[in-house]
Amino acid sequence: MRMKTFAGMLAGLLAATTLQGCAGTAQIISVAQQQSLQSLPLFRKDGSPRFSLELACNGEFVACNTTQHAFERWASARGIDMQMVPADAISGHTDRRDAKPASSAPYRLAIEIAPLVVSSYNKVSIKGDDFQGGYTPPKVGYRATLYVFDVANGMQLREIPFHDEDVAKFKTDANVYLRAELADVIGNLDPRYRFR
Repeated sequence: MRMKTFAGMLAGLLAATTLQGCAGTAQIISVAQQQSLQSLPLFRKDGSPRFSLELACNGEFVACNTTQHAFERWASARGIDMQMVPADAISGHTDRRDAKPASSAPYRLAIEIAPLVVSSYNKVSIKGDDFQGGYTPPKVGYRATLYVFDVANGMQLREIPFHDEDVAKFKTDANVYLRAELADVIGNLDPRYRFR
């Protein structure tokens, strides 16, 4: 009887693990980058974050607004001190030894992100008596760089560039895709956080 119960529990655990992998966050940060981040104690043993966050968004207002809201929801839910900074405040200014800490957290994550939203379009060309046409579907994505700083000395510990792009369906709201992309970014940084 005990053996059947154990076998049933093991089968259930394997099924749950498999389903979690299927429904999990898409991996956008490489395995090497993940290992590099995991080598830093950015989270306490209880999973709570040990960092503050700076976010710089370089893009059109609507896309940056969506980006800001996604990161604010994450920061609020996880108790992360977050501030928006100008688009050029991070790149080129990675020596942060003179920066005053925004919180008592020992690390500062700075993310510079450029959301990409490309509308669909139809193309028609005429060559002599021949008409040619084509359709290019909409694309949604981003290019981003994550910087990790040691607050105590301002030294940059990591610089991790990443990007993703998705082809959207015809006549679909681009923000739906952008929110999904951002959920993957945040899920890669903080695997314990789940969007609702």
